[in-house]
Amino acid sequence: MKRVNSIFLLLLPFIMAACSSSKTYFTSGIRARIENSHQPLEQIQFYADRDIVLRRDLQTGETKVTSGKVKIENGHYVNIITLKKNTPGVCTVVKNNVVGISFEQGDNKFLNFGKTKFAKPDDPYRVLANEWINDFGVVSYDGKQYHIQPSGTEASIMIKTKLLKKSKVEEREMAGRKVGDTSTK
Repeated sequence: MKRVNSIFLLLLPFIMAACSSSKTYFTSGIRARIENSHQPLEQIQFYADRDIVLRRDLQTGETKVTSGKVKIENGHYVNIITLKKNTPGVCTVVKNNVVGISFEQGDNKFLNFGKTKFAKPDDPYRVLANEWINDFGVVSYDGKQYHIQPSGTEASIMIKTKLLKKSKVEEREMAGRKVGDTSTK
């Protein structure tokens, strides 16, 4: 019995490593590590951590829909754009505590992710809305106003974990100098 327990304990780290996710949430700390290693955010592959559904009611006479599907609900035309979990995206906008991630080609086709108002330092960047109406976030996408459906309002972005293993930050502490120290080391 002890031998079985010993083997299990030896294999446990390998089992845990095999089960660990290949992606990690993008946080302020991870962003700082990446920026300190001089990797441009625009060259990093991002992923949505869950489905995000954008929805807007079409105005009477509005016929041009550039993306998504049009459905008729209760006599109204509704434009719905779905972003599926694990869809890859690229960073097209970089601001303080906010990144714009584009999941499809085109100007103004991005969603903003960043630190929310009450976020802790290790909290992931979450989808940001221009305003909140009940449980629906209002975002501007492709020049139009959409509502994020409640299931996607807590959506975050992720990056590949292996990216963090590649980043290297050199750090040192200054020793200080004293008056009369003429050493040039």
